[in-house]
Amino acid sequence: MGSRYLVRVSVMLTVLCGAPLAASATVDQHSAAQSQWAQWVRQQVQQLPASRAIQARREQWLAESRGAEQPLYNPNLNINYEDSAEVTQTVGLSQTLDWSGKARASRDVSAVRQTLADLRAQKARADLLAQSLQALVAWDAAQARLQAARQQEQQLTELTELIRRRQQAGDVGQVDASLTLLSVGQAQQSLAEAEASATRAQTRLREVMALSAPAYGLPQDGFTSAGAVTGSPDVRLPANYDLQLAEQQLALAEQGVTIANKQRNADPSLGVYVGKEGDDNLWGVDLSLPLKFFNTDKPAYQQALADSDARRALLEKTRNDISARLQGALDNAQQQQQRWDNWQQLAQPSLSDNDALLKRVWQQGELTTQNYLLALNQSLDTRLSGIALREAMQQAWIDWLQQSAQLDEWLAALAD
Repeated sequence: MGSRYLVRVSVMLTVLCGAPLAASATVDQHSAAQSQWAQWVRQQVQQLPASRAIQARREQWLAESRGAEQPLYNPNLNINYEDSAEVTQTVGLSQTLDWSGKARASRDVSAVRQTLADLRAQKARADLLAQSLQALVAWDAAQARLQAARQQEQQLTELTELIRRRQQAGDVGQVDASLTLLSVGQAQQSLAEAEASATRAQTRLREVMALSAPAYGLPQDGFTSAGAVTGSPDVRLPANYDLQLAEQQLALAEQGVTIANKQRNADPSLGVYVGKEGDDNLWGVDLSLPLKFFNTDKPAYQQALADSDARRALLEKTRNDISARLQGALDNAQQQQQRWDNWQQLAQPSLSDNDALLKRVWQQGELTTQNYLLALNQSLDTRLSGIALREAMQQAWIDWLQQSAQLDEWLAALAD
């Protein structure tokens, strides 16, 4: 009695606990696959020649910006020799003094340019990452279309052989055989188009990621479920790279106004010299100050002011444009996600055993050959629509992440 009771308890525990454990294992497998894929994408993009080119360009921009940090004026070495009644020889040094603060203003410009260099590099990396993800999504969708077209072509080829045997046995007529052959011809065209699409997607993948095929499959579940990525368009607007670049361009233009204003001020030069005049020692001080009577640098200052005003107006336009793009990208991502979810709930379950069911009903004579062929075409169209909806959802999600500067955060969330 006791042993049978223990067996029952063991069985009940197995029944009660088996499903959650299996579900947990499935979730862990999905998470592990997503993590491997995200880590691979980040590593692959970092190794691309384009990434190295971006880093080299950043170093070039930083070097150019550091040039503005150097002192404006170098000292001058002055050597004078005069042979008259007495020989006069002098050696001196002169230095132009930055009394107006041009060097300090130039250092401020250098800081803005360094920020611009970093932002440009970050935007270029984000664009490269977005292009890589878009190429991966397009490649995955093209492969799915190709697989569906091949499956359809194989089904129709098998159907043709079956109808040919049944026609010889007198079970079907010439009309059914002709309709089947016509469907096979259409399937060949669809297969050729799918192969061409797959080739284009593979070519694009080679161009962007230097790969003929990805090392890991695209995550199909949880592609848009990274909880670390949040924020409305208004919240994410300041992070947009184009807006940040426009803000820094305005800051650079405003610094240009400051420099142009300081350029209107003349800086004096101070020099000291020592030497001999005949047998006597001599020394002296020399002070010179340019007089800006003719060239006052006022046009350059006015030009800098106009450039600053134009950059300020451009910043407002850029902010409005990017805000609209962000809202549109988010709306599109949400809409595409909803359409994909609806397709999964309504159409995907019906496709699971649809082909086998149709074939069985047709063989039992409950479905005409013409209707059977129409049903097969409808199944293919439904599969292709699902592939298109999934691709559109994934591309819309990538676009939203790119516009809101969250691509790297999203991949990091998947990788972790």
